[in-house]
Amino acid sequence: MSKEPDIKTATPKTEPAAAHNPFSAFDPMAAWTASQATWQKFVTDSFSRAQAWSDEYASIEAQAYSRALQAVDTWAQLAKDTINYSQQLTTQARKLGFEAIRKAGVGA
Repeated sequence: MSKEPDIKTATPKTEPAAAHNPFSAFDPMAAWTASQATWQKFVTDSFSRAQAWSDEYASIEAQAYSRALQAVDTWAQLAKDTINYSQQLTTQARKLGFEAIRKAGVGA
């Protein structure tokens, strides 16, 4: 009589190479998909941050241009006022000069 192993107590036969392979549970496609999803999230987040920075920079740039134009307008007004004041001073100096000469009795 041969004794057959009991099915309940028998251990399943496995290949020796599969039992010692640490990468037997590694799924390369799942790893690739996960890495691509992570990379896609990184790129999307980076693009969103870059777009937000660009919008903020455009706002600051618009303010700088506005202030520069305002400064040029102020300088131009100051130059015009200086020229007008200079004209008033020379006119007044000429009048005072002629009055001083008249008071001195020259050419009267």
